[in-house]
Amino acid sequence: MNCPDCPDWSNLDAWWAKYHKTNAVTDPSPSTAVLNQAAQAQNSSSEAQEGGGGYPNDEILIRPGADLDGKVLLDARSPEDYEKGHLPGARNLYWRLVREGEVLDPNLAVEELRRLGVNETDPVVVYGRGDDSAYLFWVLDYLGHEDLSLLDGDVEAFPELDLVENAPEAASSNYTPALRSGILVNGTMLAQAKGSIEVQIVDTRSSYSDFASSRISNSMYVRPIDIYSDPEARTLKSPEELDQLFLGRGIDKDKVQIVYGTPEACGFYFALKAMGYRATVLDGTWWKKTDFAVSSIS
Repeated sequence: MNCPDCPDWSNLDAWWAKYHKTNAVTDPSPSTAVLNQAAQAQNSSSEAQEGGGGYPNDEILIRPGADLDGKVLLDARSPEDYEKGHLPGARNLYWRLVREGEVLDPNLAVEELRRLGVNETDPVVVYGRGDDSAYLFWVLDYLGHEDLSLLDGDVEAFPELDLVENAPEAASSNYTPALRSGILVNGTMLAQAKGSIEVQIVDTRSSYSDFASSRISNSMYVRPIDIYSDPEARTLKSPEELDQLFLGRGIDKDKVQIVYGTPEACGFYFALKAMGYRATVLDGTWWKKTDFAVSSIS
C-alpha cells in the first residue's frame, strides 16, 4: 500500500518532525521534549501560573483565570450553551459542526473558521467541556494552527469566571490550513501500524463494555476519565500523575500512540501531547467495518 502521508515506522523521528510542528523553534521529538522540560521549568512564576505548570509542552495548556488578552477564544460548546454565557469575546464553533457524519470534515472546519473571522496566524485558545473542547483543539492542530492552546477544565465548573451573553461580530477571514496529515489516522496508516512494534493502539471509550464487545485487535484500554484530577471539572492531572498513569498502563514514550474513541480520544491525545508523547487520532468508528475489529464476546 502506497501512502505518502503515512508514518515511516522505521524512522519515526523524521516522520514526526515532518508532520508535527510546535511553537518552538525546533520540533520536539520525545528526546527533545524531555530536554526542553528543564528549560521551561525556569520560566517566571507568572508564566507558570498562566501555562500548565511543568508539562513538557507547557504552552498548550492555559489555566482558568489566566490573562487571555490578545487571544482569539473559540467556544466548542453547543450554540444553546454558548448563548447562556461564554467568556467575553469568545466565538462559538460547536465541535460537531466540523464533522460530516461521525468523522472530521476539514473543509467544514475551514469554512467555519473563515466565517468566524479566525486567521491561521491568530493565537487561539479553545475552551468548552473536557473532551469536546479537546476535539476542537485536535482539529485545529490537524489544520496546522501554530499558536494554539486549550483552557484547562470545563468552563462551567469555575464560577469565578465572568461569562457574558453578547456575541462578538467579526469580519470573515481567508483561513488557510497547512494540514498535518500524520495526526489523523486513515485505513492505510492503521494497516501499517498493525504490523509495527513501534506503535501502540489505545482505546479510550468511556465504557469498558464497548472495548469488550468490539475493539481494534492488539489495542489496550485506558479509562479516559483517568487523565483528569477532577472528573467533574475536567482539569488535567499534574505532569507527575500523568507520568505515573502512562507508565502504569505501559504507554511508551519511544513509540507512537494511535488513540481512538471520539471525542474521548482527543482528551487523551491532548494529555499525551502535553506530556511530549507522539500521539495520533483515529476519528470515528469506521474501523468496526474492517478486518481489524475483534470481540471478546462470542
